Formats: sequence, C-alpha cells, structure tokens
Amino acid sequence: MQEIWEHRTFPALVDNIPEIGGFVEEIALRAGLDPGRILHLQLATDEVVSNVCRYAYKEQGGQVRVATGIRDGRFILEFSDEGIPFDPLGLPDPDTKAGISEREPGGLGVFLVRRIMDEVCYRRQEGKNVLTLILHLPG
Repeated sequence: MQEIWEHRTFPALVDNIPEIGGFVEEIALRAGLDPGRILHLQLATDEVVSNVCRYAYKEQGGQVRVATGIRDGRFILEFSDEGIPFDPLGLPDPDTKAGISEREPGGLGVFLVRRIMDEVCYRRQEGKNVLTLILHLPG
C-alpha cells in the first residue's frame, strides 16, 4: 500500500476536537480502515486532544500538531505539542474492579487509548511531547 502522510496544526482548544477528528477520519477512510477501527481512532483522538487542551499549556494557549500516515502495514497517528512534559504511558492503570467512589479520579481515558490501539508510544523530542498511536492494517 502506498504511504499517505498528512499533517495539520490546530489551536489546542476543546472546540477544535470535532475538526481534528474529521481530519483523522478523512485520512483513515482513504486508507481503507474499517468503520470499527475508525471509531477507535475517533475515541483516541478525542481523548488525546482533550488532554492536551486541558493540561499541556496551563493558562497560555498552544497548538497540537496531528500527523497521520501509513507505513509498513500500520496506520500511524501522531500528536505533538510544546506543552509541559508529560508521559501519559507512565500512569498506572486504574483499578477498573473498584467502585467509582473507590477509584482515584482520572486515568481512564489513557487506559482506554492503550486498550483500543495496537501500539502506543511516547517520547519527548526537541521540547515536544510526541504521542504515537498505531493500528495494524489487515493483510
């Protein structure tokens, strides 16, 4: 399959999540992903971008860059921001067996992303948080 690489940079605002999701969906459709996998990408995109918007920049505004492509039978979705260094993969998994009142708040979104993606990687590179989500393509 031919490599498809596109990227866009958006203001890190919660109001931009639908537009960012539309960008990701457009590339995923062109790549031939099935609707269930596209839904996974949408959920993961919502969660990741929401976290960047809420936590990466504190009170000053910032941007989130979304790059997506296909390489070696994998659909790759990469989010980068220049916000506070934060490795979401360093968070412990929440205790999903505990009742809601017994659980620590937060962490479910990252947990979900880790479960619905085939691979999730984080790195800090050139002053940026870079979170890479990967789905393996069939066949």
